[in-house]
Amino acid sequence: MKTTKRVFGIYAAWEYAREVETLNKQSDKGWQLTKGGLFSNKFKFNNSLKYRYQLDYNTNIEDLGRYIETFREQGWEYVNSTWNGWHYFRKLYDPSLPESEYEIYNDSDSLNEMQGRWGKAALCILGMLCVAAIMMTLLLLRSFRLPSLLILIGLLFEIIVIGRGTYCMRKSQKANGKKRNINIMPAFLGILLVTMGLSMVLISLRPSGSSMTSDVYNSIPADKAHAVKWMNFDVAYPDNYTFSFKATLSEPLTVSIVNDMSGQIQSEVRLTPSSDGSVKAKKKLVLSRGTYHILLSDFAGGQLDLTVSID
Repeated sequence: MKTTKRVFGIYAAWEYAREVETLNKQSDKGWQLTKGGLFSNKFKFNNSLKYRYQLDYNTNIEDLGRYIETFREQGWEYVNSTWNGWHYFRKLYDPSLPESEYEIYNDSDSLNEMQGRWGKAALCILGMLCVAAIMMTLLLLRSFRLPSLLILIGLLFEIIVIGRGTYCMRKSQKANGKKRNINIMPAFLGILLVTMGLSMVLISLRPSGSSMTSDVYNSIPADKAHAVKWMNFDVAYPDNYTFSFKATLSEPLTVSIVNDMSGQIQSEVRLTPSSDGSVKAKKKLVLSRGTYHILLSDFAGGQLDLTVSID
């Protein structure tokens, strides 16, 4: 029989009482905690002992030795700490003692103080998430894009879950064995990873970059059947795309965006140079999935320096 094991589990900060209950149940089965962690806990088998566990959250400890000694004086044995401020303690279990003996904070003021420390950190995180969500909303209003929408959904979901958690943390969470709500942390991380992962995939699939042509052209007729075909690109999914045109021309030029399969012109831009020959233009366009190319037409001839960027 193995004498050590690692148990994986994910708990939100406001669900610390749930983790305490899990540790207590493991101890009842003979598995004693040797190291607590963010995503997993390590245990060693010893069925001759039974403990009751508790967690404390504190990121501002000036003297760790004194901090541990304070709890030791109350009968708590220090196990370990995590990098983000959670500290694991345990006490030998005596069934003859009342359950209140195994609460790390026996008065509401101390419990509220511990919960308040996490609440302040959560409010800072919520503030940053809200700022990010507002900025993403403004970007979407300016130019709707599917990857940005997925990122916004992920941010809003985080705000809702962490906001709910902050509210729950303000309520008493003594680990007394009562039935609790289901653990939402795995679902939270799953949805977050899916939305962020999909947004990254969609961003990677977007046509991006730029193409440039620089040459002296003879006249190009306005008839599209005799236009110059240039710059092929693929669109992986329907969305809004922005085309940026930068050119130095001797004469006006028409640039057309054409669907390869249907031959349909999706949009046209007439580039008319200024007195120094330069011209800049932007075009926002909704494109469906498919292959496209750019046609150059209606040009009287001469120097043509053109750069087209897609975003």
